[in-house]
Amino acid sequence: MMHDMGGQDVVWIVLALMLWLALVAGAVGLGVHLIRQSRPAPRVLPSPLDILERRYAAGELDRDEFDDARARLREHEIDL
Repeated sequence: MMHDMGGQDVVWIVLALMLWLALVAGAVGLGVHLIRQSRPAPRVLPSPLDILERRYAAGELDRDEFDDARARLREHEIDL
C-alpha cells in the first residue's frame, strides 16, 4: 500500500514554508534597518567663507584682513 499525501498535508507544508520565509525576510529587514539607523549622519563642513565670517565676527580679523581674504577667496571660486 502506498502512502498518499492528502491535500491538507500539502497546504500545511506550503504554509510552514511561507511562515519561515516571512520570518527570514523580517529578520533581514530588521537587520538592515538597525544598521542604517546606527550610522552617524554625514558631517557638513563649513565653507571657507563661513570660517572667514566667523573669525571676523569673533574679532580675530579686522575689516581690512577680512576684505582681503574674501577677495582672495572670490578669485578662486569655481563657477558652477
